[in-house]
Amino acid sequence: MSKKKALSAILLGLAVAVAAPLFLVHEAHEVRTHEIEFTAKKYGYSPARIIVNRGDTVVLRPTSLDVTHGFLLDGYDVEAVIKQQGLAYLKYTWTDDEGKAHTDWDKVREVEFTADKSGKFTFRCTQTCGNLHPFMTGELIVQDNTPYHVAVSLSVWLTLSLLLWAHTGSDSEIHRAWRVNLLEAVPLLKRAVKARSFQFLVIVPNLVFFYLFMLSGLWGSPVGNRNIAIIFVWILWWTLLKALMLPFGGRVWCLMCPLPAPGEWLSRKALTAVRYLNKPLRGLHHRFLGLNMDWPKKLRNIWLQNALFLVLISFGIILLTRPVATAIVFLVILAATLALPLIFRNRTFCLYLCPIGGFLGTYSMAACTELRAIDPKVCRNHKDKCCLVGGEGGWACPWGEYVGNMDRNNNCGLCTECIKSCPEDNVGVFLRPFGSDLNLRSFDEVFNVLIMLMVALVFSVTMLGPWDSIKQAANVTESRQVFLFLTYLGVVLGLTVVVFPSMFLLASKAAQILAGGRVMCRDIALRVAYIFIPLGMFVWVAFSLPQVMINYSYILSVLSDPLGLGWDLFGTAAYPFKPFHPETIPILQGVLVLAGLFFGLNRGFASLSALLTSRRETTRAMVIPSVLALVVVNVFLKLYMG
Repeated sequence: MSKKKALSAILLGLAVAVAAPLFLVHEAHEVRTHEIEFTAKKYGYSPARIIVNRGDTVVLRPTSLDVTHGFLLDGYDVEAVIKQQGLAYLKYTWTDDEGKAHTDWDKVREVEFTADKSGKFTFRCTQTCGNLHPFMTGELIVQDNTPYHVAVSLSVWLTLSLLLWAHTGSDSEIHRAWRVNLLEAVPLLKRAVKARSFQFLVIVPNLVFFYLFMLSGLWGSPVGNRNIAIIFVWILWWTLLKALMLPFGGRVWCLMCPLPAPGEWLSRKALTAVRYLNKPLRGLHHRFLGLNMDWPKKLRNIWLQNALFLVLISFGIILLTRPVATAIVFLVILAATLALPLIFRNRTFCLYLCPIGGFLGTYSMAACTELRAIDPKVCRNHKDKCCLVGGEGGWACPWGEYVGNMDRNNNCGLCTECIKSCPEDNVGVFLRPFGSDLNLRSFDEVFNVLIMLMVALVFSVTMLGPWDSIKQAANVTESRQVFLFLTYLGVVLGLTVVVFPSMFLLASKAAQILAGGRVMCRDIALRVAYIFIPLGMFVWVAFSLPQVMINYSYILSVLSDPLGLGWDLFGTAAYPFKPFHPETIPILQGVLVLAGLFFGLNRGFASLSALLTSRRETTRAMVIPSVLALVVVNVFLKLYMG
């Protein structure tokens, strides 16, 4: 099919994809009233999901089975405080004679409203009721849920359209045709990164915050939403890392991470200065404090990082809600980063042990920036390789990377030492298209990509879903239900370690067969796994979005009272809880997930086309992996919008 005919078919398909859900509506129905006995307890509501038709009246008879809870319905002007014994206080506003709005509360036994908006709407607790308070939610589904149906229809259209367009032979490598050297475009940036004090000055403020977070975690308020360690680390930083740092800056967080810095300074016996040896010691022009050993070759992969990440996420809901747990993890990491540099050279913790480092490496392949040699020929002709072994202007690469043949972001921590040490001024930081590094090299990287996607799914179910039984099972330190926790853990590990990787390997095998069987299944798997890097990045942003839009007020509060001791440093300690347009969250999440599907399939095609010889083979090989990606996307769409 010609490109013109393919484009016409794609545009026609778009019209059908948007129009079909608008016509496939339920039959006309009579408006009715739903009278619901509605209970709240730690940490959920019953019923957890309320499904009605548009125009129906909903009458809730609320009561609390334990402590006081709140009820705030996104998209509707309905807010109440739920007490025990069927008592509630319903919020209402009124205007005085001067036109000034006032808020007051009515003591009620029923909460009544009309479901006059279609879609999915979350109701959430507004009264701090315990550790899992931020995750205490329920869902109102108002049929017809047209936004969800449109998103599902668009996901199918996107998949079919990309398969059709790829079959026309469009050149995906045009995607890599441009790069902009930011150090040349912004001379001030170049002067900054060449300064010996650059990384030190970037790290120091984060180091101050890091110790503040540890103090707050250990001695501050035990209530997560009142403790700066929880709010800034797991709401603000986690969202910024996924939504901005990774997609735009790759491993830029490694440049400013305060955790390994003290150990590195100790091993170098310097904060900013370079201690250069004219005669190299074991290949490097520096001697570090300690044993100066190299990390074992058999462990130079990210399998340990994958395992440690799975350990952390097994207790994820505890880590994200208990300040002391966050502080303990920080202390353990700090101890490791202080001890390891005295034994091994380079950033062994960051490269092979850091639980965050694994996905920073694989996800940075899609980032819009890269550090590379400006002219690789200059590197080949330069014998000293100062960027790797160290020079008078900079330390040997802490990551063990040689810029001259570096073609991926995975193991570059953007420390800028190579920029300082290169005597030829041949290292640049380039702006590039999203999703430019396409070559996963081993199954430890593939496994990291798969588990990161499944962890996003697990967190979405556990923390954003309305199922309090799942929350209780994950919340073992409070519920004390060890058997349920072990069951939850078994399901999580089974999904991430066995079920989804098995589905992926089967899809890769099918792709090999459909491609003609001339290429090894392993090589196919390494290529099609790239689909789930952009998809995973966008899904993580979609997961993090409500954390900020709902809980941003806590950020303002803890700024004034970082330790939860009753301070009001900036006058924002009593800032009211007021979610930012929460009714738009499902739509925004749907858009993000669909964007992830588009970029995932698009870059997956580009990766696979570099392996296979013809576009027919590439298209056929992509069919089953594309279907797998479509299924995953629709699971997330169901969770976020359905």
